[in-house]
Amino acid sequence: MSALLVASDIGGTFTDTVTIDADGEIGRYKAPTVPDDPAQGVLATLELAASERGQQLDELLRSITLFAHGTTVATNAMLEGKRAPVGLIQTRGFGDTVPIMRGFKSLGLDEDAVKSFRSLVKQELVVPKRLIGEVTERVDYRGRVITPLDEADVRATVRTLKQQGAETFAVSLLWSFKNDSHERRVAQIIEEEVPGALISLSSSLLPRLGEYKRAVTTTLNASLRPVLRRAVRSLDARLRDGGLDTEPLLMQSGGGLTPISEIDDRAAATVMSGPVGGVVACQFYGGLHEQKNIVATDMGGTSFEVGLILDGEAHIANSTWVGRHEIALPSVSVRTVGAGSGSIASVVNGALKVGPESAGAVPGSACYGRGGTRPTVADADAVLGYLNPDNFLGGRLTLDVEAAREAIRIHVAEPLGMSVEEAAEGIKTIVDARMADLIRAATIKQGYDPSDFTLYAYGGAGPTHAASYGRELGIDEVVVPLTASVHSAFGVAAADLIHTEEISDPILSPPGTSDHAAALDPAAVAARFDRLTEAVYAGMERAGAKHRDHVRLTRSVEMRFRFQINELTVPVPSGPIDADAIRALVRRFIDSYEARFGEGSAFEAAGIEMTTFRVVGRSAAARPQLRAFEGTASNGAGPQSSSRRVFAHGEWQDATVLRHEALKPGLEIDGLAIVEMKDTTIVIGPGQRGTVDTHGSLVITLAR
Repeated sequence: MSALLVASDIGGTFTDTVTIDADGEIGRYKAPTVPDDPAQGVLATLELAASERGQQLDELLRSITLFAHGTTVATNAMLEGKRAPVGLIQTRGFGDTVPIMRGFKSLGLDEDAVKSFRSLVKQELVVPKRLIGEVTERVDYRGRVITPLDEADVRATVRTLKQQGAETFAVSLLWSFKNDSHERRVAQIIEEEVPGALISLSSSLLPRLGEYKRAVTTTLNASLRPVLRRAVRSLDARLRDGGLDTEPLLMQSGGGLTPISEIDDRAAATVMSGPVGGVVACQFYGGLHEQKNIVATDMGGTSFEVGLILDGEAHIANSTWVGRHEIALPSVSVRTVGAGSGSIASVVNGALKVGPESAGAVPGSACYGRGGTRPTVADADAVLGYLNPDNFLGGRLTLDVEAAREAIRIHVAEPLGMSVEEAAEGIKTIVDARMADLIRAATIKQGYDPSDFTLYAYGGAGPTHAASYGRELGIDEVVVPLTASVHSAFGVAAADLIHTEEISDPILSPPGTSDHAAALDPAAVAARFDRLTEAVYAGMERAGAKHRDHVRLTRSVEMRFRFQINELTVPVPSGPIDADAIRALVRRFIDSYEARFGEGSAFEAAGIEMTTFRVVGRSAAARPQLRAFEGTASNGAGPQSSSRRVFAHGEWQDATVLRHEALKPGLEIDGLAIVEMKDTTIVIGPGQRGTVDTHGSLVITLAR
């Protein structure tokens, strides 16, 4: 049978699946997420795909040549506190490393929470003190054993932690990334004392400086492993039993795929698995249209997420926050705020508030007719006339507009003394402003001008709101891709196989150095990258890359001025590393530092430190080829167009309404207009113009 790529993404409200045939034909499917059984939502979308193709589910599964999956299992486990109990083992005398934390009560909080200073408290411990054990051992910063490992002490500690309720174990000893022999022996003893226990070692998961972040990340990884293992194995088993012949791939936070068998010991590397898919999809589309700088915006049912494509590459952060905990593993940088179509609107102290609380998949928005009674953004969109109640999810769900009006009337309109329509527009205005603010935080606060970017809008609700929040930012162009409603799932299908290796092995130049190439030994730098490169090739081979020639390597190094804590990741171009390459690297670091912290902020006289070296390997899994649409559009009103009354800017207005069948290359649409797709609704604002490109995406030119 012909090749078929399939990818799924489980969101907080809906599960999305995309299918891509060998000829580039794309199928898009959505089904409600089942929180207690995430695999059920995936199977429901596959049933829809099979039905549309005139197949049974087993026939569809047997025809799949690649199945990739983005999951929120690890994220939800962290946010909902459903992680497994962990026993953390640390060097004697350093058991308070995690409880002491960083001391900042605002860490991990959004701006609204930070303003409530009277209620600021430190985040919950990732592991209670009763489950932290100390063992006698000591390795110094050069990797020399100062105090041998006391194995009897380790055995006693493991037994105590087991008795205290530890179900899995994390080991994070001082300087273990310089000499991992003690950690490896501790793991052997744990296996002897607790056969079959899941064990996470900091020296293999995160071999880098910073004992606090290393201990926290290793502990979180250990606590997530049982949760992810159950979910992934359940999905794998049900797909295999149904007829799937290939091992599913799993999306990692770094923006690449890996076989599910390879991710078992790196569960924490999946916490951004779902959201990063959309950013990767924008990178793919940007490559088709030579768009180098993109703001990727995803408005789903629960949250609004923003990522950046800079000079054609997804922006990678050294760590990411989930709730109030930081995971120090490389991740595509995605910022999140509780502003989705399911965000609940309420009146608090006489002021209208939208989010972060969400109606979720159950009971959902009032207009869904599943028992929800509190007003949401989706209810406001329905009341304002943007949503066609008979065309939601392709007609599979009829929206109850009267229920939406009643929810807004009771909870917002009457408390504020305004009409239902005015209250609904107030809800939309506030959520649009919150989303624009998050984009400003991702761009302006990082030294970027939003007007230099193309904005991509996706997610079930993104295309409905993008024309509004894009206009606030002074952005010229908004792209709504054909895959908008399942864009994150499409990004999972478009992602490469990826494997990352890194190590902290600092090289530094003394204070007062003028020629850094003389102190930052090029041969030593090259040796570190060579060692990491070999490890990456080995990892890529395990992931399924058959030839080294098919692996694309990228190198980077974290650098800082000595005696400072701010580190920047600096790319290292391919080619030999000699004195000139080191000088160019230092110059790039200084330029980046001053671009981030201001001209003149660089303190070169302090000396420069290279702390962590990283190599990332990529190899195409099965890159989709999109079909170019044939034919040209006839501009103006046609058989697929009609009109509808929409409440905008305080009054009812006539809006042109087009069905998805009308979207042919070259079609131009003047706003105010609404385009009804099978799985989302696109709004073109007054004074704006939409144009359909050759791949079926709608490009909206915004009026300044």
